[in-house]
Amino acid sequence: MNRSVGAFAVCLVVGIAFYPALIGRLARAGAGQRVSQYNPSTHRIKAGTPTMGGVLFCVLAIAAWILFDRSRGGFLVAFAVVAGASLGILDDFANVRGRGSLGLIAWQKLGLQSLIGLLLGIGLDKSSLTRQLIPGFGTVDMHWGVVVLTIIAVVAASNAVNLTDGVDGLAASCSVFVLAATWALAWHVGNRPAAILSGALCGGVVAFLAYNWWPARVFMGDTGSLALGCALTILAAELRLLWLMPLLGIVFVVEILSVAINVTAIKRYHVRIFRASPLHHHFEELGLREQRLVVRFALAAAAGAFLCALAALKAGIGAA
Repeated sequence: MNRSVGAFAVCLVVGIAFYPALIGRLARAGAGQRVSQYNPSTHRIKAGTPTMGGVLFCVLAIAAWILFDRSRGGFLVAFAVVAGASLGILDDFANVRGRGSLGLIAWQKLGLQSLIGLLLGIGLDKSSLTRQLIPGFGTVDMHWGVVVLTIIAVVAASNAVNLTDGVDGLAASCSVFVLAATWALAWHVGNRPAAILSGALCGGVVAFLAYNWWPARVFMGDTGSLALGCALTILAAELRLLWLMPLLGIVFVVEILSVAINVTAIKRYHVRIFRASPLHHHFEELGLREQRLVVRFALAAAAGAFLCALAALKAGIGAA
């Protein structure tokens, strides 16, 4: 698994070296983030910060796959990164060009995410990666059911990471811990493609985090968040962890649930459960500073990823 360490190191070093140039290029191109009116007032100063920074760690991950792997299993993850990033670029362009801070219309984004999930699910089926670990039941062959589960997971995960990307360093730091867990598990079971792509993405996101930490010089945009959501889904699928994804990405799950709960409560009962949603905005409204918020959420993400790894090992992922 030395190749996964090499992929991590190359993406980390190249990312740190090239991000300043990318940030300058994005700024000159006018690719500045537009801030929604629903965000906390403290976010107004973030308007104009270069976005679409996730494109570099996506490119680095693909380059690492070409350089260190080129296997079919790795191709599925690479395709997930490219597909998610491509959809994210469309959304970011809609944002930057003034069609509203939310980018693409909801049904357009959901439809394209479902298409990506369908293609990835078919890829898993054709690659005989249909067996998934269900704690208490062992490894179960889902056959074509894996396609349906993959569609749901891609839509949920990509939107969850996207919603979490609302505070400097938050989505990136949480993603690092999730990727570290998939990297460690892939290393444990000898899944070289998953280890290489996990390591490459982890290195690239750590490099991005160096410039995304408060005060952020660049945002990953939907380009990065949608790519990460798609990639994490396929990494989990290849490690037979689709049913454990809610624990693996616990912070992302809580963030998207907070939005669903708040929106439902407001529309049906005309009350707010949270002062704002996603959940990180609720804590901002309560006065928690961004840096402390990110550290606490990242620790929760680390705990969830660690518990997922323990559950997977206890359930026999190594023997799957």
